[in-house]
Amino acid sequence: MPENPSASLERTCARRLAFTTFFRALGFQATYFVGIIGSATYLLGSDAMDVSLLVVLLNVTLVAAGAAAGVVVDRIGPRKTMLAFLGLLGVTGIIGVSFPMSMALLIVVNVLEGIAGGFCMTASSAYPRYLAEDATTLQKVNSYNNTAMCVAVIVGPLIGGWLTALFTSQMVFAVLPISSAISALFVWNLPELLHPEGTGKKEGEGFWKQLLEGIHIVFSHPVIAALFLIYFLGYFSYGAFDSLESLFYRDVLRVGSEWMGWLSSAAGLGSTVGALAVLRFSTKRLSLETIALLLVVIGVGSMVYVGTTSVQIALIGQLIAGFGFGAMGPVKDTVLQKSCDIRYIGRATSVLSVGMNSAGTLPLLVAPFVAGIFGVQATLFGASAIAAAIGAAALAWTHAGNPKAA
Repeated sequence: MPENPSASLERTCARRLAFTTFFRALGFQATYFVGIIGSATYLLGSDAMDVSLLVVLLNVTLVAAGAAAGVVVDRIGPRKTMLAFLGLLGVTGIIGVSFPMSMALLIVVNVLEGIAGGFCMTASSAYPRYLAEDATTLQKVNSYNNTAMCVAVIVGPLIGGWLTALFTSQMVFAVLPISSAISALFVWNLPELLHPEGTGKKEGEGFWKQLLEGIHIVFSHPVIAALFLIYFLGYFSYGAFDSLESLFYRDVLRVGSEWMGWLSSAAGLGSTVGALAVLRFSTKRLSLETIALLLVVIGVGSMVYVGTTSVQIALIGQLIAGFGFGAMGPVKDTVLQKSCDIRYIGRATSVLSVGMNSAGTLPLLVAPFVAGIFGVQATLFGASAIAAAIGAAALAWTHAGNPKAA
């Protein structure tokens, strides 16, 4: 029996989106942790406060870019959005390897990567809704898309660690122009199969009106609002990791900066397994309750990761936490996309992204002071325990039928 042409086109587009996401995420994963944070910690000898300020700056940039990205995606579509900001990502890498290493250079690269990353991530997460609308197809496309991102979490840090071992962590920025160009080639041939109605009217509306409309859509829908709440609270404590994790490697595990790449790749391996595992879930399991359960898994895995001074045990923890992160991504995206009209999917995606990134900003500012009192390891373990507790509370809440639409 001949294959349905529509199904064949959807599968081809799903593959192209996965490759697009892989190469875009590859550049970000290779350069952010190993390149920016690694250079600050190992090349410039920065302390927890300096690292925190860098990560705060990135988070603020991601929040601002993510908020604007939702409106842009809903206006011009995810394809044009990604093409434009993949170009900026490539320029960022050229700047990163062209000037002497300094805190000023890291700040510039940090901001540019945050802007480009914020727009590209929002467009990539919203793209599946432009390819399909039924839950089963969305589940597959989101699983492939998130799996590609997870594989990039393996390969990116490995490349970053390898370049750092051969040269310095600054050389990692050379990955960005190459990965962005390849990603853009796949986006160029990636159509948008579905189109929202009323685009002309939408383009005539003001930016702030459209932005507020997207916020209203999120918080007026019980499932999307609950999804935002779980994500915001779940990621709140993880802000401590961004400012202290490199110090945990240096001062607690007592390993070189290349291990920032190796252990991050272990998390990527766990994430890949988790994202692929979602393909085995029934559509009934694509729910808020499942997301809450996965948050518990992430919290417990993180406790194992930072709970000892053993690199081997840290590896196991990264695998467990990575599995939770990997499975949570496609479940979250599918729940959002099947609950949201395509006209607002860009803005709804950006509101959730803004919530996740802003949730980690306050802990970034507080974590260095807490670590000064209790130590880096105790602070990270406490943050992990808080995440697990929040997941357990959300699991009990959703299992009891809250919200009613869950």
